[in-house]
Amino acid sequence: MIPGAVPATGTRVRLRPSRRADIVDLALAGKVAEVDAVEHGADGRVYVVVSLLGDTAADLGPMSQIGHRFFFAPEELEPLSEGAGRRVLLAAVGDTSAPHERGVREVVRILRGRCLPPGVRVADFGIRRRDLLRTLADFDVGVLLCGHPVGAAPPIGLAHWAAELPSEAPGCSRVTAIGCGNSAESGEVREAVRNIMSIVDSALREETDG
Repeated sequence: MIPGAVPATGTRVRLRPSRRADIVDLALAGKVAEVDAVEHGADGRVYVVVSLLGDTAADLGPMSQIGHRFFFAPEELEPLSEGAGRRVLLAAVGDTSAPHERGVREVVRILRGRCLPPGVRVADFGIRRRDLLRTLADFDVGVLLCGHPVGAAPPIGLAHWAAELPSEAPGCSRVTAIGCGNSAESGEVREAVRNIMSIVDSALREETDG
């Protein structure tokens, strides 16, 4: 990627703020982020919208994310990859505060601690369906992390909902629901993580093979 060029959505970058407008710029210098969007201001300038990797508050969605999306000029970003590939959203859904959703919460915690491939994002949406739809529109593939048994087919209602989501989120070609179990039992959680990463690997290979 040419230095100063506008990066594609999904590209990972290191932040190199040059304007030093305030203390936030100093705090963000050197951190790794992922490009969420590219916007054109009324002044004719290009602004790259990024979110920090590992920032759990980035889950909140484009309409309720004050302080969790940041704007930079292209020349303030150092690309860390050749470019963006297929984007995969791993989205925990349902009432994740409920006791029977402990497996989902533990799976999300483990995934957030991993160095995931570029373009793969973990987010906990709970029951915020509107935020999920807005975010899903920026991804190619969605994986819904749910509390049903690991390895079992999702309930009919959930499977139908997952099948309908791409039509409500333009740009997303496929949504899959996968069970994370209903407890934080280690064996069950490990199996769920393996299943999820298998789906991620397959989605990324589709981009390479294509």
